[in-house]
Amino acid sequence: MEEFYRDHIKNEEITMDDVPKRWKAVTEKWLDSN
Repeated sequence: MEEFYRDHIKNEEITMDDVPKRWKAVTEKWLDSN
């Protein structure tokens, strides 16, 4: 699961302000896909 986060974040330009929203979105997407 950590690799999923790393790959997702690595592939997008994000700022520190984006991190909480980004991780929330990624988490929801990950949960939806399982």
